[in-house]
Amino acid sequence: MRFYEKVDCGLCAEAYRALTRVRMRMPLEIERVDILVDPLLFDRYALRIPVLASGQRELDLAGLDERVIERWLTESKP
Repeated sequence: MRFYEKVDCGLCAEAYRALTRVRMRMPLEIERVDILVDPLLFDRYALRIPVLASGQRELDLAGLDERVIERWLTESKP
């Protein structure tokens, strides 16, 4: 799982805390990706972060509650 974020993003920090709580209930490996390190990532995600990606699927996390995230993760499993 990739977690697209940027430094000093309050929504990103909130979403990461939610993911951390989800990770206590289900196995989840998260790769944190700072969109500021790559101009292409910045162009793609600047207005959408925080975003969680699994393969080709992406979930905009801003304002989502943990149950929605867990359901999405469960549906994303192969």
